[in-house]
Amino acid sequence: MPTEGQQRMRPWHLTLTRVALAALLFCCWGADGRAQAPQGSPPLKEVAISAQAFSVGEPVPAWVEVAHIPEAAQGQPLAMRLADTQYMVRDEPVVYARRAMLINDAASLTRAGHVAIPFVPQYHKVKLHGVRVLRGGERLDRTASSTVRFLQRETGLEFGIYSGEVTASVLVNDLRVGDTLEYEYSIEGQNPVFGGKFVHSTGWDQGLATGRRRVVLNYPEGRKIAWRLLGGSQGKPVVPRQSIADGLNRLVFEEQALPAVEIEPSTPPEHAPIRWLQFSEFQSWAEVATWAEDLFQTRGELNTELRDLVEALKKKPTAQERVAGALEFAQSQIRYFSVSLGESSHRPAPPDLVLERRYGDCKDKSLLLITLLRALAIDARPVLLDVSRRNPLDKALPSPLLFNHAIVEVRVDGRTYYLDPTRLGQHGRLSRMGQVHEGAQVLVVAPRSESLVAIASPNARELARSEVTEAATLDKFDGDAQLRVRQVWHGTIAENLRVLQERVSRDQLYKSIGGAMEQRYAGATLVGEPVITDDRVDNVMSMTATYTVPKLATERDGNWFVRFAPDNMKGILTRPPSTSRTVPLQLPAFPFDARYTFEITLPEEVRAVTDPHTQAVKSKFFTYAVTSSFRGNVSKTTIELATLADQVPAADLRQYSEDLRSVTNILAGVVAVPKAALKTAARARMPKKDLGQMLHDRQQETVDNTTKAIKSGKLTGNDLVSAYCLRGSAHSDLGKFAEAVADGNEAVRSAPGSTAALLCRGSAYYSAGEFDKSIDDFSRAITLGSTGPRTHFQRGIARFYAGKLDEASEDFARATETDDREGQVTYDLWLAWTTLRLGKPLPEAVRARAAEQPRGDWPRPALALLSGTMTPEEMLKQIDRKTGDERKMALSEGYFYLAQYYLAHGDKARARKYLLEARRQNVIIYTEHAAAAFELKRLGSTAETGSLPGGPAAGAPAEVDPKAASPRPAPSAEKKARPKSSRKPGEAWNSNIWRGQ
Repeated sequence: MPTEGQQRMRPWHLTLTRVALAALLFCCWGADGRAQAPQGSPPLKEVAISAQAFSVGEPVPAWVEVAHIPEAAQGQPLAMRLADTQYMVRDEPVVYARRAMLINDAASLTRAGHVAIPFVPQYHKVKLHGVRVLRGGERLDRTASSTVRFLQRETGLEFGIYSGEVTASVLVNDLRVGDTLEYEYSIEGQNPVFGGKFVHSTGWDQGLATGRRRVVLNYPEGRKIAWRLLGGSQGKPVVPRQSIADGLNRLVFEEQALPAVEIEPSTPPEHAPIRWLQFSEFQSWAEVATWAEDLFQTRGELNTELRDLVEALKKKPTAQERVAGALEFAQSQIRYFSVSLGESSHRPAPPDLVLERRYGDCKDKSLLLITLLRALAIDARPVLLDVSRRNPLDKALPSPLLFNHAIVEVRVDGRTYYLDPTRLGQHGRLSRMGQVHEGAQVLVVAPRSESLVAIASPNARELARSEVTEAATLDKFDGDAQLRVRQVWHGTIAENLRVLQERVSRDQLYKSIGGAMEQRYAGATLVGEPVITDDRVDNVMSMTATYTVPKLATERDGNWFVRFAPDNMKGILTRPPSTSRTVPLQLPAFPFDARYTFEITLPEEVRAVTDPHTQAVKSKFFTYAVTSSFRGNVSKTTIELATLADQVPAADLRQYSEDLRSVTNILAGVVAVPKAALKTAARARMPKKDLGQMLHDRQQETVDNTTKAIKSGKLTGNDLVSAYCLRGSAHSDLGKFAEAVADGNEAVRSAPGSTAALLCRGSAYYSAGEFDKSIDDFSRAITLGSTGPRTHFQRGIARFYAGKLDEASEDFARATETDDREGQVTYDLWLAWTTLRLGKPLPEAVRARAAEQPRGDWPRPALALLSGTMTPEEMLKQIDRKTGDERKMALSEGYFYLAQYYLAHGDKARARKYLLEARRQNVIIYTEHAAAAFELKRLGSTAETGSLPGGPAAGAPAEVDPKAASPRPAPSAEKKARPKSSRKPGEAWNSNIWRGQ
């Protein structure tokens, strides 16, 4: 039930439920500590208090104006007929509260018949003026007969908090359905820590339908007390009546017939519909900061133990290490426990006392840390914040009541960090420590702090990253599979898991790891022990575990299916209960960045070619991309999800829901192996075709099928254009360039204004080596609106081989400005060697992406090679890990990239050697195959295997001299990249369909 007089009352979002994780991460300032929490929930206990702290039956103060109780509607189980709150501000402020509640059903009797009045005996005096039951025309006094018990369930004790708060529990006798319960009390006093300044807040909306809500503020003319109604953007404005009499200002706020307030699910705290009326005598944030600065003063010299600790920290070689050492000491050597009695609710204990007793709460540990850092000549300041709300605090009046947590701002090497000494598991580099308060508006306690600032880490997304890689091997479809899972956690998640690992036994941990996979795949068992690594410097934890999974594949009508699940993304994209809601939708995690990869090596009878292709959804609030490929008997799917906002405004909910539906359309969760991708018994007896021959046969089949369709005369419009383009692309792959150009011309003739037709013919011209004509067609398509990255990339290649390197570089740079990370790798490669041939340094953006895990997914190592962070020999070793058709396809690309590397460094002999190797792989559908022929022609050589199948197969990678070029030092790498698509420029008209061989 609503009560008054809680001086540590939270703002208007008090009634919202906090997520369970917050209980592990947060600590309070005052009575809301949440970090380093002991477990267990103590029961209520009855306590004794002094007679002066609580009295019963005393008269209502003379200054109180008695309010009329209106009638209430009968439709609600409980209805608040009157909610009256009145303040008298003087040396010791008094708040008077009167409630009258109508009980309309039996189920509500229990809730209504128990009145709870929280207070702090150290500085509050409570007077229970009366308890009455209004029944019919009677007014029954229950003041004397009601039972009053004083209970102390230290609501924060399970989190290491002792606040001294007591609840007066008033149990009303003889309460019946239809009665109105009326009670009134007053609380005198305020926490002395506020220095006599009046600060308070009271809920305007009561949760229940309310007949009359009234708040009266009385205060002396000489005092400046501001007010503000917060929250409930849909509510009516409340304008007070103001008067002055006998030296007192009097403000009367009043509203009739308030409806019951319902909070929609996933409502952000700052948008809760419950309104709060705030009062504050603090005139500015600077005044609040000055008040807090006095609290965080250290007085006197350091004692011996503190001086010894400072001397030990000084021995660390860098300022960063000294800060990290001091933080780790405050976090791990000072246990969390808060004794918040009287002024100690906000005033920290002296650092020497905290060190002596080895415990403290957020403000105690923060002051200790600040003292250590300042003794080390490092700039450090207290910071105040609200752990349950990110923003916007600046909509409220300046007040100490808006804050319930203290942390530390520190400036080291020109960068600002916000450190929380109540967390655990933080070590190493300051820039890699997790930030649970990201985005929060905070008040830095400093002489010139005149406004709030927001915590904004430049690498926040990196610190909220989760990566999962699952690699399965299935030798027989109906047999057991081996599944190797590697999970990598960064930042806050790594810290939480580090603490968890310390708190559970090894057996419990392994049982949990095994059980998690068994829930997904029935019968899955852990093989051996998981390997857990903990990089405390970069704050990264990883775990690798191997499982045996029975019946990983399931069969239906001759087709096989393998299911997988990106568990590290579960629950991140919340679907709104309704798109017609009037408040924003809170998203579960922001910032959040996740990557999930599922790769499976299937039985050898599987043979398919589906090159990497990406489907993506880019919303204002998230990006979601699925990249899939199937090379030989290896299928690979990579899913990437990033959240871009912490909430969705009501006006955007419809579009957000549509974006979620788009995600559902591309949602990956199964690898399908159709019968067409499996060898039949008859095929199994036949010699296995060379990959080049197989590709040749498929493209010839495409020519035959599209020719029949065109000759049938049934195709018209876009269908006819698509058929010409598809056949033209196949002709190009087969080396029939005149036929390809003819098909392109027919496509343009059939649809003169079609950008698809222009792109089709431009690709045919390119394959035929008619680069200027190709450039013209691509340029016309761009003028007509085909301005996507792929079109600029295609024109860039044509310009590259036309010798227009500067213009090609511009096109490639435009192409790299894409959200498609799979395509971006390809565009970066062409931009890299074009830039090098021009004698220019690599663009910084390309160099940065090249450093994002050089040994990651192919062809990321090739980009690392061109940026100087990997040697040719190392790149070939990355390819040599592959097998079968996948290896051959990667070699076709890799040899071409090596040739570009050597051309950029002036070694034409080695370049020619690798161009010939690229051609010998005979992967005729790849851009690299055709481009290698153009490069050889420019070098005065001919392609030994042309575009026809049956050329000599390449064996092991040729010997490479790693000293042939001098790579530049490798920057650090942390992120993976997607595989690239190696289709020819005309691939937009090639269907990625299954064709077994």
